[in-house]
Amino acid sequence: MGLASPVTYSCVSDMERKIEQYFNERANYKTEVFSTKKGEIVEVAEQAPLHLTGLCDYLGISQDDLEAYQQRPEFAELIRRAKKKCEAYLVDQCVRLHKADFILKNNFPAQWQESSDALLNDELKKILVEFVAK
Repeated sequence: MGLASPVTYSCVSDMERKIEQYFNERANYKTEVFSTKKGEIVEVAEQAPLHLTGLCDYLGISQDDLEAYQQRPEFAELIRRAKKKCEAYLVDQCVRLHKADFILKNNFPAQWQESSDALLNDELKKILVEFVAK
């Protein structure tokens, strides 16, 4: 058995429809939990996690493919909005659970890089330049 060929989106509306389906399905996610009050398993509706890995998987493409689509002017705004929606979810989780900062830094490094990381990188560059120049 060969690998399935990657999905190709030739028009924005096809990808937009698929992205909307992803977000809608995640918004209507249901899970079963044990209720200590009722002493039984109950179904609870909740927002399922939103992230770029899940979105790409749902679209049938890699994150590199998503970046390539974003470089195409006709797809750029759609993908920017989808990424912002995933980022907003993670920010909410970060505020609520204090656990999403790692994911934010790795999925959105330009916006979530710590200033100490940037300073350290600049310092390392200076040291390397000085070392190579010797």
